[in-house]
Amino acid sequence: MKKTIYIWLVSLISWLAHFKRTDRIIYLMSFADNLDFIRQLDQRLPGRVTVYYLPAAQRGAEELAAAGVAIQPFQDSLRLVLSGVPVFTQAADLYVDNYFAFTAGLIRHRHQRVIQMWHADGAVKAFGWGDPQTVQRSADDQRRFQAVYNHITDYVVGSDKMGQVFADSYHVPMNRMRVVGYPRSDRYRQSAWIDKTMTAIYERYPEFRQEELILYAPTYRAGVQFELPADFGQLVLRPNQRLVVKLHPHLAELEQRLQQEYPDQITLVPEFSTDELLTVANTLISDYSSVIFDYALLPNCQKMVFYVFDWQSYHDAVGLQPDFEQWAPGPLVADVTALNQVLANPAEPLQLTTFNQLWNAQNDGHATERTLAYFYQ
Repeated sequence: MKKTIYIWLVSLISWLAHFKRTDRIIYLMSFADNLDFIRQLDQRLPGRVTVYYLPAAQRGAEELAAAGVAIQPFQDSLRLVLSGVPVFTQAADLYVDNYFAFTAGLIRHRHQRVIQMWHADGAVKAFGWGDPQTVQRSADDQRRFQAVYNHITDYVVGSDKMGQVFADSYHVPMNRMRVVGYPRSDRYRQSAWIDKTMTAIYERYPEFRQEELILYAPTYRAGVQFELPADFGQLVLRPNQRLVVKLHPHLAELEQRLQQEYPDQITLVPEFSTDELLTVANTLISDYSSVIFDYALLPNCQKMVFYVFDWQSYHDAVGLQPDFEQWAPGPLVADVTALNQVLANPAEPLQLTTFNQLWNAQNDGHATERTLAYFYQ
């Protein structure tokens, strides 16, 4: 009931505001991983861009502010309805990098574009109508979900495959998909960023140069919970192998506990992000995370392993893309015995051409350039 009233208030304020238009460009930011695109957007349209950011993205927002980009904190509240909704309604363009429930109540004027700049360039997990939990929600919830999806006029994607996933998951037409490349992916194709990142990591951890670095980056699980299976202590690494574990940023304390529990297996590298560590990883162990699509773009990508010890429960509760097993660029293992066998084998050349043609077709290092050219000729 509260959600219904809240959306009704958003609709009322939005309707009152929609008779006026501005040339403002608003970016709603929940993930601080598309900063370079935002900076270039601000350079292309000086004085017109404002980034509204959630608390989790504050550090990124501060970087943007240092570069001269206007920023404004926000979160769902009555204050947002009264002060933010009129700005969003009247804007020329509204960018969203996530699902923002309140947008279900916005009134979009005829020339306004609502542009989705998603926080991943591929999908392993199901979402939208593909999420098995969605059909169990109330009719009001389902109508609100679809209102958010319908509100988006342009979906920026890096491939036809990802466009089809959005179309199917959101029940929206394919003609809303803009296959221009995902701007966040550009850095993985830019040698300057890769070299700078590798240099910084090796300066801090020179021993990594001589080791086979295995990065374990599992997906974020709802409820901020993650537990390794009981047999993880049986993991066997060769003398020249090092396992670096990188969990979701919200799970930093859990990382510490895992290292204390498995001191001989786990190394922590808190100074660098998962994205940065991908540049020095010889092997990536993941499960259902979109990090695999980023890693596949890097020249050092040698081996991927999918450690899916909770496959059935995750499949039933969260859902997975139905063809995941067909295009996964590496073996799926369910226990540590199988994981040991894969890690013990020398890395064979990873065949990524088909995988990248499927998911990274337009993620060639020039996605930002094409995206800006498409929307602002």
